[in-house]
Formats: sequence, structure tokens, C-alpha cells
Amino acid sequence: MYSKISIPCLLLFALGITQSVFAQTHRTEALNAGEKIAKNIAASEAHNYTANLENGMAIVGELRQEGIDLVIDVYHPNGQLLKQIDSPNGTQGSEPIDITAKASGTYTFTVHSLDQDAKTGSYTLQIERILSLAENAKRITRKELPTATLYQLWESSLSDSQAVDTFLADQTQQHIIEPIEGNADEMLVTYFCVPRANTEYVMLSGGPDFLGLRFQRLPGTKLFFVTQRVPRDARFNYGFNYFNLDKAGPQGEIESRNVKHAYDGTVEMPDAPQQVYLLEREDSPQGKLVPTTVKSEILKEERQISVHIPAGYDAAVPHNLLIIFDGEAYGARPGRRSRIPAPTILDNLAADGKISPTVTVLVWSMGKRSKDLISDKFGDFIATELIPRMRSEYHIHPEAEKVILAGSSRGGFAASYIAFRHSEVIGKVLSQSGSYWIKGTEDENHWIYPEENGKLIELYKQSKTLPIQFYMDIGLYDAGASMLGMNRQFRDILEVKGYEVDYREFKGGHNYVNWRGTLADGLISLIGTGKE
Repeated sequence: MYSKISIPCLLLFALGITQSVFAQTHRTEALNAGEKIAKNIAASEAHNYTANLENGMAIVGELRQEGIDLVIDVYHPNGQLLKQIDSPNGTQGSEPIDITAKASGTYTFTVHSLDQDAKTGSYTLQIERILSLAENAKRITRKELPTATLYQLWESSLSDSQAVDTFLADQTQQHIIEPIEGNADEMLVTYFCVPRANTEYVMLSGGPDFLGLRFQRLPGTKLFFVTQRVPRDARFNYGFNYFNLDKAGPQGEIESRNVKHAYDGTVEMPDAPQQVYLLEREDSPQGKLVPTTVKSEILKEERQISVHIPAGYDAAVPHNLLIIFDGEAYGARPGRRSRIPAPTILDNLAADGKISPTVTVLVWSMGKRSKDLISDKFGDFIATELIPRMRSEYHIHPEAEKVILAGSSRGGFAASYIAFRHSEVIGKVLSQSGSYWIKGTEDENHWIYPEENGKLIELYKQSKTLPIQFYMDIGLYDAGASMLGMNRQFRDILEVKGYEVDYREFKGGHNYVNWRGTLADGLISLIGTGKE
């Protein structure tokens, strides 16, 4: 007969088996910098090592396994498992050790196999360095900071309290551009700022990252920064927004938040397209800019316009008629700076023989652009009042193909829409980042996330092909589906329908810093002489 064995005896027996299988054997050894340990190990063994580390210190090394798949269990001084190091390299290869202590005490490193059926193998354990707090701080920060410039600034700040102020004083803008080793197509742009004391976080808008980027603090300093990989041929505007938190009450019981737009800048990368027609030339003939008004029965108003008459205007020679919307932004006010100096661009293009003779009308917005540029009445004013007025005062080609409408954003939409409705007198469209998402209905599309096609896309898709030639451009960083997406869709429909379309994309956003350059491209495309 079998004798009865008590439950406590069974528990002690099972515990003894577990200990003999997993932890046979190995006295605990201390780890030292520069030390190299070579041992054989069986599946049933566990080898223990220790290192005394102060908070912030680090131990760095590697274990190379041969013929057995090993792991390293790292234990906190309080006995809790901190980490299990196990690379997916099977029975051969390295297990890297890089542990930064977050509490002072003795850390234990247990080497063993998870495969209890494994054959006996061997390993080499080498501790490369045991780093002090100061050494480890520099090592970690060097890895965390994305550029040598930021690291050097941080390191300087450790001994120089004015290092950040000195750096800022040397900068003309709040960004720097640096090369990326091994990358010939992109460079790294670092943006920086010193936000308010009540700022919770800072966000960057602009450039290739449509959703924005969040700044981080340069450790131990007042400087915040964020980096962005940018193509070498990009040009765009950017801005910073401070997200602030204010508190009131003895314990800060009342919290209120606000957003402050803090800065605007422009990034021009080394290979950004040249904009060679923007500046007045002393040796080039200049046209005449004449502000005037047009009495409109349709609009029930005196509409302000400015007429640019090219240098050496000859009434015996027929001219193109170019009409540009948002006249104030395109240089309609004599003696005033403008975002796009269209009169200067036209003068320079004419002086270089790039465009055929052209009379230009800059139509003032007069504070009503949002309404006018989607209005049928405004389009009728352009086609049936403004164009006949110009024909009566200047020698304009009689053909519709010599009349060009031009505009940016909503102005690009207006140019395309008015030409669609009045192709008998308008034959060309120059659209810069046209807002083709516009439906013009009460349930208007969201300007970033349109739910439906814009109005013009449907009109052109459903109509017969009209005698209109297009130049279109759009930025790759321009509002996603509503802008870039809708421009591409409109282009595709035009091409399928048989329209002549010169379509271009640039690495930039929805702003005048790009349009001031592409205006010349569009004019050369539509009314160019072909002269190189």
C-alpha cells in the first residue's frame, strides 16, 4: 500500500524541483566596467550579476550568445522585474544592455534561457561602460536631440546661463536650416521660440506636416524647438501658436485656456524656384499704373480698378487684356508695397520679351471678395461691363482667347467660373491654388474636409468642352483634400474633356510667397512669346 503524503510535503517537493530546474547554480557576480565574462550555460541554469548604480547612472554592454537562445531579466533594487532583454536573433547574436537607473541601489541581471529543452551553449558578457549621472546625461541628450547645433547649445547652457540668449541674438529668423548627412533631397529645419510662462505647449503650422508639429523644451532651458524634414526646393510660410493656461483662485481652482498666434516666418530652401521678376529694375522701362473706377449698373456701385498700361503702349498694336482679382494684394495701389507686385512683374516680363503686349486691370476687392468672387452678378460685371469698357479705351485683340482672367484661392475659382459662363469673351484662365471645393450653397463644403465635389467640378464635367485654355498651380502643402485634391480632380476632368491645361505643383502652401513667383510662370504659359 502507498503511504499518504501531506500537502505541505508536496509543496516543498514541487518548489525544490522548480528551483533545481531554473536556478541551479551560479553564484552572484558583480559587474565592472571593461570586464569581459565568458561562460557555458545549460537550459536549467540562471546566472546572476549585480551592479550598484546611483539614480541617473547607466550600465552599457552586450551579451553575445552562442548555441542557445538567452534572455536577460533586469531587476529593480526593490526586487521587481524592470525589463526582459530578448532580441529576435535566436541562438546566435547579441543582446544589448543599456539600463539607466531611475533609483539608487543594487540592480540584478539574470541570464537564462526560456527554452527548457535547449542544449547547453555559451555566452560572452561584456560591460563597456558604467556612466556617471553627468556622463549619462550627455549621452542620452546627444541621442535625444536631433541636431548637433541643439546639443551644443544644451551643453553650453550647462555652464553658461546666457547661452540661449546669445544664440537667439544671432538669429534673424526663428528657424535654422541644416544638411542631413547622406540625404541629398532634404534638409532639416529647426524652429525655436521662448514661450510665455503660462504656455502649456506650442504648435507649428506650415510646411510638409499638414496637421502641425508640437514643440519640446531643450532640457533645462527656456528654449522650445521642433524639427522638420523639408525638400531642398520648398518655399512656404509658417507660424507658431501658443496654447496658454491661466489659473485663478488660492489653489488654482479656476482654469481658462486661450490660443495666441505668436510668430510668422518664411522658409526658403536653397533650391527653391527663383523668383527673378519681383524687383524693379532701374534699366527696364516701367509701365503706368492708373487708378480709376467703373460705374456698374449690375453691381449698383462705382467699382475701383487700377489699369496697368505697359511701357511704350502703342494704340496701333492690339494687346492682350489681363484681369486680376484681389487687386490690392496684386499691386493696385500706386506707391504701396503689395504681396504680389504684378505691375513690376509685368514690366520685367515685357522688358525680357517673355510676354506679348498686355493691358492689365487690377480689380479691387473693396472688402467684398468672399461674396463677389462666387457671385454671378460679379461675373456679369466683368464680362459685360468691364471688358467692353477696356475695349473702348485701349486697343484690345477682338478674340476671346486674348482675354485672361487671373486670381489666387477664391480668385482662381472666380476666374474659372466667370470664364465658364462667358467663354464668348474670355478664353484663358490663370488659377493660383484655386478654391475648387466651393459649392456656393447654404450647406457649403468644409474648407479642409469637403464632403462633396465643388460647384465647378460638376459644371465642367457635365458641360460641352468650351474654348478655354488653363494654367493652374497648387502647393503640395495646401489643405489636403479641399485644395490639392480638388485641383488635381479639376485638372483631370479638364484634360479628359479635351481642354488645354498647363498644370503645375510646387512645394509650398496656400500663400502669396509662392504665388508671387508662379504668376510669372502662368503669364509666360498663357501669353508668352516663346522667347528663351
